[in-house]
Amino acid sequence: MRENQSENIVIADCDASEVLSLAKSLTYKNQSFTVKSHISNFERTNKFSEIKRYAIYFFVGLKYFLTRKKYNAIIGWQQFYALIYSFFCSLFGVKKCNTVVALNFTYKEKNGKAQKLYKWFMKKCLSVKYLDYLHVLSYDYADIISCEFGFPRERIIVTSFGIDDMYDELSCLDVPQGLSKESFALAIGRSNRDYDFLIKAWKDIDYPLVIISDKYKKKGELPKQVTLISNVTGEESYPYIANCSLMVIPIDDGSICSGDTVLLTAMSLKRKIIVTSPSTLAEMYVVDKENALLAQKDEQDFINTVISALHSKEYKHLGDNARESFVKNFSRQSMGAVISDFINKNAS
Repeated sequence: MRENQSENIVIADCDASEVLSLAKSLTYKNQSFTVKSHISNFERTNKFSEIKRYAIYFFVGLKYFLTRKKYNAIIGWQQFYALIYSFFCSLFGVKKCNTVVALNFTYKEKNGKAQKLYKWFMKKCLSVKYLDYLHVLSYDYADIISCEFGFPRERIIVTSFGIDDMYDELSCLDVPQGLSKESFALAIGRSNRDYDFLIKAWKDIDYPLVIISDKYKKKGELPKQVTLISNVTGEESYPYIANCSLMVIPIDDGSICSGDTVLLTAMSLKRKIIVTSPSTLAEMYVVDKENALLAQKDEQDFINTVISALHSKEYKHLGDNARESFVKNFSRQSMGAVISDFINKNAS
């Protein structure tokens, strides 16, 4: 490695302030990290916005590939920034010159004609010569990815996700128009959610449910107690989370890491929470009946769990316990410390 390489960077798809606490807890060979921000986490409203997002991924990956000799370590907070950097290194067979880490890795197989091409592309990204470490949010998922791509299991970092604590800022937000404080259940998220199961089960639950998703398209009529909102994204969702009586996270594929941000935001705001199991959320964050409730994806079991969460005195303090668990275990700073410790122990 060249002596004049001195910069360690975290490449983010959001405002730098959102990952500053993580960056501050990172070191590599006793050197700190700076954040390079390239916004691509904007609202996905149509095919053009999707194409724009992927174009940014490739542009950023290429940008750092062309200037690669400036950096000791490159960490992609947005996984594709690090993965596509590794892809270009692999494609052109250049001399390795830095340590590369892709955070928050998930892989979802494409359908149809794109399936083989995407798998080939991802194998190039996961070249063991250029990509030093992967970070995932579940031990089970680490095993799956290692088996699927032949990526060494000992080079996969497993931590829970981490978010910044915004309790003081968010807990006082006004109730969204048309709703009353702590008088509705909430399900929110666009990826890997089983809203069909949720709606089917909720037909027999006499309590208002709000579903927020810009992606889910319900076929047929919704039950009268269920409201679907498709035009609320990002920070606009915070008033709903802060004022719901119950957060429900129905996961579709339990092996795929998703829903972490929603779960941790709800925990930080002292919300009662139900998570379907099996799921990576159940594996990594939830202690059943202590900081949240787990429900099997069986309609009657789910209905019973919802009713208990809403009405049982046994779970009155579940929200307070969730907040305590969050503060102790799931900050973004603690996430960065684990990652930093791992890459420094394995540094040559």
